[in-house]
Amino acid sequence: MRGLGAEVSVVACDMSDRSAVAGVVEGVGSGLVGVVHAAGAGDNGLVGSMDGARLDRVLGAKADGAWYLHELTRERELAFFVLFSSAGGSVLAAGQANYAAANVFLDALAVQRRAEGLPATSLAYGLWAGAGMGQWLGEADLERMRRQGLPALQPDQGLALFDAGLASGKAALVPLPIDVTALRTRTDTIPALLRDLAPTTTRRRSTVSKADATSLRLRFAQADEAGQEALLMELVLDRAATLLGYSSADALDAQRDFLESGFDSLSAMELRNALMKDTGLRLPPMVVFDSKSPTELARLLRTDLLAAGPLATGDSAEPGTSAGSSGGTGGTQSATATGQAVAPSADRQPETLRDMFHAAVVSGRADKGFALLQAAADVRPGFGSVDEIDRLPAAVRLADAPEGPHLICLSTPMATGGVHQHARLVSHFGGRHKISALPVPGFLAGESLPTSSDAAVQALARSVLDTAGGEPFVLLGYSSGGTLAYATAGHLEREYGVRPAGVILLDTFKVHDGGSDGVPLDGLALGMFEKEAVFGRFDSSRLSAMGRWVELVPQLPLNPVESPVLFVQCTQSFVPDGDDMSPDLVDGRAEPWEAAHTLRTVRANHFTLVEDRAEETAQVIDAWLASQESAPAAE
Repeated sequence: MRGLGAEVSVVACDMSDRSAVAGVVEGVGSGLVGVVHAAGAGDNGLVGSMDGARLDRVLGAKADGAWYLHELTRERELAFFVLFSSAGGSVLAAGQANYAAANVFLDALAVQRRAEGLPATSLAYGLWAGAGMGQWLGEADLERMRRQGLPALQPDQGLALFDAGLASGKAALVPLPIDVTALRTRTDTIPALLRDLAPTTTRRRSTVSKADATSLRLRFAQADEAGQEALLMELVLDRAATLLGYSSADALDAQRDFLESGFDSLSAMELRNALMKDTGLRLPPMVVFDSKSPTELARLLRTDLLAAGPLATGDSAEPGTSAGSSGGTGGTQSATATGQAVAPSADRQPETLRDMFHAAVVSGRADKGFALLQAAADVRPGFGSVDEIDRLPAAVRLADAPEGPHLICLSTPMATGGVHQHARLVSHFGGRHKISALPVPGFLAGESLPTSSDAAVQALARSVLDTAGGEPFVLLGYSSGGTLAYATAGHLEREYGVRPAGVILLDTFKVHDGGSDGVPLDGLALGMFEKEAVFGRFDSSRLSAMGRWVELVPQLPLNPVESPVLFVQCTQSFVPDGDDMSPDLVDGRAEPWEAAHTLRTVRANHFTLVEDRAEETAQVIDAWLASQESAPAAE
C-alpha cells in the first residue's frame, strides 16, 4: 500500500470495546473518507453448544465492532463503508451458529444504512485461500470445500470482487465462487439458497445407475447372493472414489483399510451419509471405520438390507425412515441426510443418555455428567483381568516402512476417540514409518469394559505386544491417549521386561493422586460436542465407555519410565478452534511430566494439534525420532 502512495498506520484495537474504536476514529480525524471493517473471530459450534461467552467472543469483533463504526462515523461524509461479512451466514455447513449470526447482522446493518441514505456495502465472502481465516485450513479441508462445490477464492479474485461489489451500488452481496458441476454431485443436503443450481431431478448419482434407495432395493431383491455383493461393492467403491477425488473406482483396493486409503473423520462421515441416502438404512456414525474396508462395509450393508426387507415404492427413501436398522443405533434416534441425528420427540421416547450428558456439560456441570456416564458403564459387561476376554480390539495398520521402529498410536478414551484420530497426522509422515493405531476396549456395542486400572493396562499392554510382533516400537498418545501410552510403557517395562524405543505424549495433561485436577473437563467435553457435526450424535456405548475410562485413567500407575519421552506442548488456549487461531497461553498448558522428558512446542491448541496443525506436529515427531535413532545406545 505504501508503494502505491498510501500513508499507512497500524494501530491495535479491540473492536468489541466502543471507547477503543472511538479512539481510532478520532485519531484519523477529519481525513477519514471511508471504512473497511474486516475484523473477525471464530469459535465454531452448533446452536445447542452456545453460551454467553462464546457468543460474545464472535459477535464482539464482528457485530459490535461494525455497530460502533456505524455510530461513530454516521455524521461524517464517507465515500464508502464496507463490511467484510461471510457466506457462513447463508450457504455454508452447520457448526457456525455464532459466526453466522454475526455476519447476517453485518448484512442487515448495510441494508439499514442504505435506507438512511448512508454508504454501505456488505460483502459475504466465501473462503479465501491462504489468507484471512482460510489460512489455517489444511489441504484436506480445502479439498472438501471443492467437493462441496464451494472452492476457495484466490486473493486476486477476492480483491477484484471487492472492487466490483463497491461499484455495484448494492447493500449486500455474496462474492462466492460456485462449482455447479461439483455441487450437483454432492451427497449431503445442499444449502437452500443453492438448490436451484442443482435440482434433485438432475443431480448426478455418480456412476451407479438408479442408486436411490427404492430402485437400489428393488435391484438388490432381484439379484442372487453374488449379484447383491457385486451391487453393493460397486456402490461403496464408487462413492469412496468420488470422495477421495479419483476419476474411477478402479483406483481403490476393496481390501484396503479406509484409513490407509486416505479417509479421515469428515470424509468417512460423508461416505456414511451418502450410503444412507443410497440405501435408506440407518448407519452408525462410525460405520466406515468400524467396517475397516470397502469389502467389509459392503457385507454389512448386505446384512442390514436383508434384515430390513424390500422398500415399498411409496416409502420414504430418506435415512432413518426405513424399516430396518443397523447395529449400534439402538433404535432411539433417527439420522438425517446431513449426518445429524434427530432426537425423538418427548412424547414418544425418554431423554437419551447423550441428551442428559450434553445438558450437564452446557450448564457447567460436566462433573455430574461424567458421573452419569460412569453409572451407565456399571451395568455393562466387564473384565477384571485380560484373561477373561476372548479377543482384544485389533490394531489398524496406517502406514508401512521397511526400517525404523514401529509407531503404535493409542486412541483417546473419549467418545470422539478411535483409530481415525491419527489419520491426518499419519498423512504427513510421507511413508517414513511403520504406523499402527490401537483402539481402546469397550467403545463398540457388545464389547466388555475393564473394571479396574490393572485390567485396563493389562489389556493395552497385551494389544501393544501383539501389534509390535517382537519388533522395536514407539508408543504415541494424544491427549488422554498419552496417559494410556505412558502407563502401558511402564507396565511393559516392569511386568514383561520390554522397553519401548520411545514414548510420545501429545499435549497430555498429567492426572495424579487418583484425581483429575488441572484437566479442563468442561472445555474437553464442550470441544467433544463440537465434533458431533462430524460424528453424528454419540451413542450410549461410546459415552458409557468414556465414563468408565475417565474414571480409570486417574488410577493408572504413572511411575517414571526408562524409555525416552517426547512431550509435544500446545502454545495456545484450550478451546475449540474456530476460524481464527486461539490466543497464546500464559498458563494452564500441559507440561512435561519429568525433567528428563524432551519438550517441543507447536503453535496450535489442543484440538488443532492433530488436525489443522498436524503437519507441524509430524515434523516435530520426525525430528525427535531421527535424533533417537542417531543417539548412542544406552548402556
